[in-house]
Amino acid sequence: MKRILIFSIVVVMFTACASTGSVDYAQIAESGEDVFAGKNWNAPRRNNMYDRWEFRTDGTFHFIHVHEGRPLDRGNYRYNINNGTINITKEGEENVTVYTYKFKGNAFTLKLVPSETTRSSGGYQMGALPEDTETFTHAK
Repeated sequence: MKRILIFSIVVVMFTACASTGSVDYAQIAESGEDVFAGKNWNAPRRNNMYDRWEFRTDGTFHFIHVHEGRPLDRGNYRYNINNGTINITKEGEENVTVYTYKFKGNAFTLKLVPSETTRSSGGYQMGALPEDTETFTHAK
C-alpha cells in the first residue's frame, strides 16, 4: 500500500510539472544554449495590440505586430547571443540593437544597452524594437 501511495505521489508531481511546462529557461541560458531558437515570444497586450517574435533555429526571427487580431509583418531580424546580451539587426540594415536579457519562469526581460545608434523616443512603441525594458512571455 505504501508503494502505491509513493508511486501515486510521483505520478501526480510529474504530471503537474509536465502540464505547466515548467522549463527552466534561466538554466538553459546559463548553459550557453540558444534558449530563443525555435520558440515564439509575445510582449504584453496593450490597447488590443501586442508584438510577437517567432525565433527560428538559424539565428533569425520574424517580428509580427498584432493589431486587433490582425498580424502586421515587421520583417525578419538576425540575432546572436553573447555573454548575456542579445544583438539584433533587421535584415537589410546595419544598425545593431543590443539588449541584456534575463529569464524568470517562462518569460525574459530585455533591457536596452544604449549606444551611438540608439535613439530613444522616451517610450516603447508597439510594432518597433523596444527602446528600454520589455518582458516577453513564451507562447505557442
